[in-house]
Amino acid sequence: MSSPQPPVSDPFRTGKAYSISEAARLAGTTSATVRRWIAGYDAIGHHMEPVFGEKDRPTQKVSFLELVEIIVAVGFRRDKKIKLERIRRAHEYARKVWLTPFPFASMKFAEFGGHLIHDFETAEPGSGRMAFDLQGQWVLPEIVQDALSSLEFESDDNLAARWYPFGKAARIVVDPHYAAGRPVVEGTRVPVQVIRERFAAGDSIRHLATDYGLQSSVVEEVLRHAA
Repeated sequence: MSSPQPPVSDPFRTGKAYSISEAARLAGTTSATVRRWIAGYDAIGHHMEPVFGEKDRPTQKVSFLELVEIIVAVGFRRDKKIKLERIRRAHEYARKVWLTPFPFASMKFAEFGGHLIHDFETAEPGSGRMAFDLQGQWVLPEIVQDALSSLEFESDDNLAARWYPFGKAARIVVDPHYAAGRPVVEGTRVPVQVIRERFAAGDSIRHLATDYGLQSSVVEEVLRHAA
């Protein structure tokens, strides 16, 4: 059992910055899915506790760290055999073992998630596989590994600090400290949305590059991903 992790002191990562629809768009899923994941679900003959965050939360907005956990869960859900309740149980197991409220957004999960999920599947057998044996090493599904490799982590708490939605080779980053957590051009505070809107309104790539002090190739890359 790990030592308890100190509370996250960074309000930019824990503050509820994203609407349900914004979180869904960034994570590549639906608003209805995100709403169920963060608030739970009740229907005739069916009840599910929230997958992430607190029960009976006062707001329907999502924090940056919750967004990262949703992105990881979306990766697991690509395998339709893995039920959402199964992901919720795995998340609960990881919280208890590592004593952190955001295990899917942790560096530990990026490094040792395959072993932890294997331990979970051994302790609580169920349908669908969330960890796989790769030459004697337990690993997460490739799509989940890709999501985790697109993160940078804070050194003081080992939780996600920045997310590169198109991979670290692309010059687009989501940093909760800039532009209210919306995608920006890496190394700047220029929102990707602003570049896209100005280009759609008729501004040339050269004009945009000059205005924002960027290389034209960077503007082209941003527009390619933001299309």
